[in-house]
Amino acid sequence: MRPVPSSRRVVVFAAGALAVLVGAGYLVFELGRYQGGYSVLDQRREQEALQQIISQQAVDADELRRQITVLQTSQEIDRETYARVESNLSELQLRIQIQEEELAFYQGIISPEDGYAGLRIQSINFTAAELEQHYIVRLVLVQSISHDQRVTGVVRLHIEGSRAGEADELSSDEILIDAESGNIPYGFRYFQGLQGVVVLPADFEPDQVNVEIRPQGAGGRPILHSFEWSTVAG
Repeated sequence: MRPVPSSRRVVVFAAGALAVLVGAGYLVFELGRYQGGYSVLDQRREQEALQQIISQQAVDADELRRQITVLQTSQEIDRETYARVESNLSELQLRIQIQEEELAFYQGIISPEDGYAGLRIQSINFTAAELEQHYIVRLVLVQSISHDQRVTGVVRLHIEGSRAGEADELSSDEILIDAESGNIPYGFRYFQGLQGVVVLPADFEPDQVNVEIRPQGAGGRPILHSFEWSTVAG
């Protein structure tokens, strides 16, 4: 066996010494950390415990998100259900109101509340049209069902009010358009709806509407009804 050159022995010795020093230094470092309360094993255990906590929190967060989605979906369903029920209820109330109005209308024909069985006005209203000072007038004439004779005649309107601070009255000829001589003709047995267009002067302020029903035939006397403008205009 050939002897190892002295230079190589020096290198090997130096490398061994360095390894010993590094190992000793690491042991001293670990010893210091251990004496200071630090442990690699404890650190790993803490990391694993923290990782478990993080994982559990992620699971909890996913569950909370799922619950929020369920609640939001439930709220949307509840809102849709409520809106549907509310719509159906409104529609039902409207139908009941219409039926009650129709019932009151027919009861008025069969048995008037005031006991008057002759020709009269059941309802009247003025609805504002698109053009300024233009109104659509709608009125319903009725007579008791006990009167089975057909009645005919005309209706005339007179509107009282003020113009430039002075009292004024407009006749049917002045305010009704598309009506022959300011007359709205009628002809029915039990009831009839009539309609016309009324135009008021720009400086006229209406206060009262006077409706005159003029039956045709011998002995037919005019029937007068008066209404406050505020109660019939809308």
